[in-house]
Amino acid sequence: MAAHPAYWIGVAAAAHVAIGRADGIVMFAHGDHSAAKRVQPGDWFAYYSPTQTLGGKDSVRRFTGIGVIEPGEPEQMLMAPGMTGWRRRARYLDAQDADIYLLLPQLSFVTNPSHWGMYFRKSLFGIGREDFLRIATAMGVGDPIN
Repeated sequence: MAAHPAYWIGVAAAAHVAIGRADGIVMFAHGDHSAAKRVQPGDWFAYYSPTQTLGGKDSVRRFTGIGVIEPGEPEQMLMAPGMTGWRRRARYLDAQDADIYLLLPQLSFVTNPSHWGMYFRKSLFGIGREDFLRIATAMGVGDPIN
């Protein structure tokens, strides 16, 4: 059993993060059930957005959302006609976007800066508390954990 709280990075288009923020939800890996089950109430997350839209060429390369998973189980929802996905309730913090390039030298999980993009190929991955706090500080929320 993982120690909690855990700290996560989700990778999603900025437009999708904006919808999640407005609706108070998170979805990871295009609504994959196992991804929704991995994160638990009390866990912290930050979203990294490579682009503005899914599959778009409109580069963003910023952290665009940050918050905490709310109590409750994953919920299934209709995403599009004939397509469902799993989400969790979340409380987003009032934050500013943070440029990935300014953070790369500080993130301990990026051990090869010349290939930093490889670390963000997964749609959900765990990080350490210190890396999460570096991202939170860059997003203007300081230390939201304490």
